[in-house]
Amino acid sequence: IENIFPPFPGDTTILAGAFIAGEGNISYIGVLLSAIFGGTLGGMTLYYIGRAKGRAYFENNDRKYFGRAALLKVEALFDKYGKFLLVFSRFFAGVRSAISIGAGLGDVRFARMLVLTIIGNLLWCGLLVGLMAYTKSNWEMIIGLVKKYHIILFAFALITLAVWFLRRSEEHTSELQSHSFISYAVFCLKKKKKKKR
Repeated sequence: IENIFPPFPGDTTILAGAFIAGEGNISYIGVLLSAIFGGTLGGMTLYYIGRAKGRAYFENNDRKYFGRAALLKVEALFDKYGKFLLVFSRFFAGVRSAISIGAGLGDVRFARMLVLTIIGNLLWCGLLVGLMAYTKSNWEMIIGLVKKYHIILFAFALITLAVWFLRRSEEHTSELQSHSFISYAVFCLKKKKKKKR
């Protein structure tokens, strides 16, 4: 559900299932398999939406950020970093949904998407269920760790975005200055030629 509706506490639900397993009512393996299945189903649903609906929208649009050129950039991104993004996006709540849609937009092959999504879900869900089993269902401690983990990741993402934005701004300013200098130089040359005549 979280893949389709990010505010839904997917990780918390997995931990709740693992807690119940710790009480002996269900098995840890059952919780893990259910979590992997649910996460994969949600991810593949968003992938389908991105591929079936999103690509058509981009291909029929001429806007700067929502046109064919943007689609080619998404495809290049997934060609280069697709494996990493699809596996490790499972470790980032909210981001995993955007990456699944992006994979559809990037025309990632169905089999590749399916396998990497299963691997990512296996690693992340296995970690959560494993922690609950290892700590004997210490619910409060694991919830605290997961919250800190997401706070740190969120802060890191904000810093990375800020650095990227500043660099882009500096590059843009440098380009404008360079363009202004060239324009001024051309203007001066034309002025000199007129004086010689």
